[in-house]
Formats: sequence, C-alpha cells, structure tokens
Amino acid sequence: MTLRGIRRPFIVLTVSMMIVSCSSDDSTGTSSDRPTTLTPTIDSPASTVTPEPETTTSLAAEFPMVRGSRYCELLFLRATETGIQATVYGTQGRGYCPQADLDALDTTPLAAEMNALFVLRNGPRVWLVDSVVKTDIDESERRTFGNLEMNRLAVVDIADPSTIGRPYTWQEVDRRSVFTFAAGSTEFFLTDPDGNRFVMQAFSQQLDPNVDEASLSTLGERLALPSGWTYSVEVIDEDLVVDTMSIKARVLQDEFQNSYSWIPTS
Repeated sequence: MTLRGIRRPFIVLTVSMMIVSCSSDDSTGTSSDRPTTLTPTIDSPASTVTPEPETTTSLAAEFPMVRGSRYCELLFLRATETGIQATVYGTQGRGYCPQADLDALDTTPLAAEMNALFVLRNGPRVWLVDSVVKTDIDESERRTFGNLEMNRLAVVDIADPSTIGRPYTWQEVDRRSVFTFAAGSTEFFLTDPDGNRFVMQAFSQQLDPNVDEASLSTLGERLALPSGWTYSVEVIDEDLVVDTMSIKARVLQDEFQNSYSWIPTS
C-alpha cells in the first residue's frame, strides 16, 4: 500500500487536539457582525497565554491550550489490515510551535524512527476552543522531534485511504477530550444536508499564514461547499460542550484545512 500523493489529513485535537461532544446541535446563537477578539498568535515558547480560571487539562500547565494559542502536529501513518492508522503527536501543552522549528523538521528520518510509512505535518493551527480537558496523556509516550516536544494525543483509523485530506469528509478520532466553547463567543459552523453540525475547533495557517479569526466571518463566501451544506457565523448564548471522553470524535476539514468537530445530538 502506498501513500504517494495523499494529501495531509485534518484531525483534533484540537487537541485539539486536538484538539468533543455531548452537546446538541440546537446549541446555536444568532448571526452577528460583532467584532471578535483574538488572543495574538503565539510564535515563541517564551510567550504564554493566560488561561481562564476554569481551564483544566493535564496538557496545559505551562503552555495552556486556550483560544488564540498556536499548535502543530505530526501524523505518523502506518498500514493496517483494515486500512491506514494515523498516530497523532502534537505540541499542545508542550509549546506553541515556533515556525522555525516546524520548518526545520525533516519528516523522512522521523518516519523511519517511528516505523511509519509516512509523516504528515498538521499546522500551524490556532485554537478556537476556550477550554480543553484531556486526562489520558502518558508522559512515557512523549517525544521530541527536532526542537519540538510533543505528546501522543490520538489515533485515527482510516478504512478508506482515498478519503485522507478530502474536504467535508469526516474521520473518527479517538482523542478522549472535552472541548468547551464559551457562552458569548462567536463560533463558526458547518451543517450538512442531514442536519449534522460541526463547529470549527481550529483554523489553519498552513496554506495562508496571514489568516486570523476575524477573517473567518467572511469565510463562507470563499468556501466551495458541497450541495446542501451551509456555513454560519453565530454568537452562542450558552457554553457549547463537545465531549468525546467515551465516544469517538468526528472531525472534518474545509478546503482551507480549517478543522471542525461534530456536535453529537445526544
């Protein structure tokens, strides 16, 4: 099985890890042109974002994962009997992925080191999540790639390799996390023809390093949405909690590689 020509997949982490679920798709607000405040993108481990008091995560003691903070990931792809498996390592909680360190990575020897067929870069990305909880980090699985220290965050099993990197196609991600989007914040949603809703968990600066949160209010004008899909910008009235501690997350990307988390209906 070859991965030649495969585009870089999304993930969550979002954290995002990354980088969530248990919140229903009726957790919406109303459209607004109210300006959005963004914590400056962080490009140096010497700079930190001050977390909100309610932010609790085993990842975020020194480098908290909060809205406006920057991260990057490496996806190590291996062939399995059922398709492709991607093991995700990320800087979340360990640093803010300085661009020079990311650019310096040579993924070819990293693939050999980790017994992977291929390594995909994911990022840099910027969080849109206000609070992240992830408690299953195993420090013994922490690795340093070049100058970037990363935690092992998640595993993605991909039965159909042709879907890797395909926009508007979700993949299941075993990330065991809770993402919270704070009441009063402006959020960005995709809705598919069946009414499934996905909230943007992080925007990507990989294709356009100048993109920022403010520009997302007009992103819908540039998206080539599939038939029946919609993009909306909404101020949410209450916390939106995406809890995937006990179920797998579903994560997809648009054509600009921004990542969205499915909002379960129950």
